[in-house]
Amino acid sequence: MVITIVMYMDNMFSLLDISEVKQPVKADLKSVIPVYSEILNEGVVREPIVVEETTNVALKGYETLEALNLLSVEKVPVMKIDRSKVEVRSLHTVSPVRLEDILIAGLRGPKLPYNSFKIQIDAQIPALEVSLSDLNVRDIKRSNLRVYYDTLELLYKDWPTPLVRLRSFSSANRDVWAKLEWANPYSNSIKDRVGWSMMMAALEDGILGDIIYEATSTNTGIAITAIANLLGKRTKLFLPKTIQRASDFFLKVLGADVIRLPVGLTVEAIGEVDARSKTDGATHLNQFENDANLKVHLKYTAREIDEQLKSVGLKPDCIIGGLGTSGHMSAISIYFKSKYGSSVKVISVQPAPNEVIPGIRRIETGMKWIHWTEFDQIVDVTRREAIEGVLAVARKEGLIIGLSAGAVFSAFNRIARDEGVYVLIFPDSGYKYSEQFEEYFRGLGEF
Repeated sequence: MVITIVMYMDNMFSLLDISEVKQPVKADLKSVIPVYSEILNEGVVREPIVVEETTNVALKGYETLEALNLLSVEKVPVMKIDRSKVEVRSLHTVSPVRLEDILIAGLRGPKLPYNSFKIQIDAQIPALEVSLSDLNVRDIKRSNLRVYYDTLELLYKDWPTPLVRLRSFSSANRDVWAKLEWANPYSNSIKDRVGWSMMMAALEDGILGDIIYEATSTNTGIAITAIANLLGKRTKLFLPKTIQRASDFFLKVLGADVIRLPVGLTVEAIGEVDARSKTDGATHLNQFENDANLKVHLKYTAREIDEQLKSVGLKPDCIIGGLGTSGHMSAISIYFKSKYGSSVKVISVQPAPNEVIPGIRRIETGMKWIHWTEFDQIVDVTRREAIEGVLAVARKEGLIIGLSAGAVFSAFNRIARDEGVYVLIFPDSGYKYSEQFEEYFRGLGEF
């Protein structure tokens, strides 16, 4: 349903379902983030999306449209305009972009490159002020009865993942909460979000081929393969030599083709995987560079934490998580720094020099999104400290967390004060890491 806001100089402003507004360009996420942050911080939208009146294809406000999508609104403010008032200036000399090309890109795809054209509107576009609350931000509550028609629904309709208070580490003045990402159904990890987001984006963009190549340390590979199976696709996954052998068997159970490469870190395999995918005509999703990674955490993970804490009357003072691709922690930092400023501390965790902890790595190995935001502190953790973090949580709370989660807990133990609200991101459970636990206990002479 369209709701009129105001009439200004013969131009009607209205609220339109966001699903009805067609995005014709692949918006540049780095340009979207400042718009996202401003809207989140102020709680208002100050410009309409200009759309062609018969098709609802966006002509101006691409960054605002993408930002509102990431903010999970149901409606967006639009200004409809007749195409006779639109002038397109192509920025490509080889293949000029016409208005008709823009409309086709919005209606059928594929999306046009960002900044491939400029649009001049022969009408005044005044400022407006529409509250986010007027745009019907989608409720994140999941179905109480948890009945789903397929396993993809089981994934995204079962969000939010649980946020649980760790009673053993809390007190009258300190609340410690853990975000349990192993509640995701495929890889039992946070990487289900990334795999789903990348696969759906590739499908929407029309670039998802019959076979998908990906470098993975395990969890992203499981997520991608599980979803590929549902879509009738195949996967070939490339694992570093340092990853536990059990990963090969989990991936083979799902039907993936698994190749071990002589590298220590997953990111070190990217060049070879990219080259092989081009040679073989495969789709390389590349979780380390794919903006769908950051987007899924901006739209869901970060907001879930905020809304879950609000439901019990709390706001976080400190959020702690590990750095892998940097996707989820960069998104969490962008969200909370935009909304609450410096009152929320965001702390990231990386392996100490010359240490290997599955799922996390050091900043100097190269991370795309970490440079788009800020962190209050980065904590180094050894593998032994990570395992001891796993043991501490298991023996106090009964939860067997993964090694990267153990590293997060170890960092919390080091920096935490006696008061405040702390949120720890636990990316996965510990059941894939029996080899690391065996090695640890053998070192203690317990096996």
